[in-house]
Amino acid sequence: MSISYRPLRILIGVNGIGMGHSVRQSVIAQYLRDRGHEIRIVTNGPERVAYFRDLGFRAADAWMPALLARGDRIHPTDAIRTNLSRLPGGLAQHLRLRRAIEADGVPDVFITDYEPNSSRLAYHFGRPLISIDQQSKYRHLDLPRLGHLARTAEEQRLRYFTPRADRSFICSFTPLHTEDPALEFIAPVVPDAVRRALVRTEPLATAYFSRYFGHGPEDSVRVLAQTFRDHIPERTLRVYAQPSEISNLRPFADDSIEIRPFGREAFLADLARSEAVFSNAGFNLISEAFALGKPVHLVPLPTYDQHWCATTVDQAELGTTAPHIEPGQVLDFLNRIGELRDNVERHRDAHLRSDPRERIATYLESHAPDERPTPLAAVR
Repeated sequence: MSISYRPLRILIGVNGIGMGHSVRQSVIAQYLRDRGHEIRIVTNGPERVAYFRDLGFRAADAWMPALLARGDRIHPTDAIRTNLSRLPGGLAQHLRLRRAIEADGVPDVFITDYEPNSSRLAYHFGRPLISIDQQSKYRHLDLPRLGHLARTAEEQRLRYFTPRADRSFICSFTPLHTEDPALEFIAPVVPDAVRRALVRTEPLATAYFSRYFGHGPEDSVRVLAQTFRDHIPERTLRVYAQPSEISNLRPFADDSIEIRPFGREAFLADLARSEAVFSNAGFNLISEAFALGKPVHLVPLPTYDQHWCATTVDQAELGTTAPHIEPGQVLDFLNRIGELRDNVERHRDAHLRSDPRERIATYLESHAPDERPTPLAAVR
């Protein structure tokens, strides 16, 4: 089959915090590779590099500064203090990456997912920069405070990482709108394994809670397990956790309360057969649960992003949220599970069925530069 576009060299920069960014961008990267494009990945952290290399991509490790919020904003003095000792090594690592790209052939287009190296490389080489993420709504939309949390820190971080982009594709699991022609809201990017999953409903609930600084999964799992044990022993609760967390959570297990090390394939299979999902309020997990028609009970971690996701889910009646796992709220959620499932399925069919990958690819292919830069190695 002939194609009507020139294959592109594309570099994708992926934020290395958690796995959500990596999963989303790996789905996009594989789709673009299948269309004949040459893909290179820049991320941070050896685990993320290994993840992409296992998928057959060339991946490089790069430095990403830590921009931690205090109150509802990032303070310059905090950023300097946190990153000063690592700055020389980080800059040297970035320059090595830039030289390697110069020698190998400058990409036609750069993509950033909440990651600064790809943005700086695009500016340096004068190539188009496209952002594909879910955070950019905090930069472009005037979203309200949620309790003591504001979007300020998220907006500051985005402006530091990506001062400007030629185009922004913003993933959202609820409809959002803008008049800005440089922005486009798209449905969440979910793996084909989720779209093709065999969905059914069994007396099973699946749970996953992350660790975030001082916030760990222990209290949530302890209370959730006791609630199932005391009030709904006929249902199975299957809790997934990172291997480093398993020993802390084992004491909460019994015949119907299972603690398992996280494996993505097994987790998705259980997600597809569950009647309910308990978790923090990470964007990717919520998106995958909704793609499978599953309602969620969310305990957000102390970030604006997680509180926005949890509040939005609750207001749309696609699930419920609470500051902590509490027995009464768990039981209220489970008593509403049929109604919430119907809401999620209607919402999915109306807003989340479309696959945004073709739209992304079409934009890249139709807005590619006319000329491909010559690799410097070829002229030396």
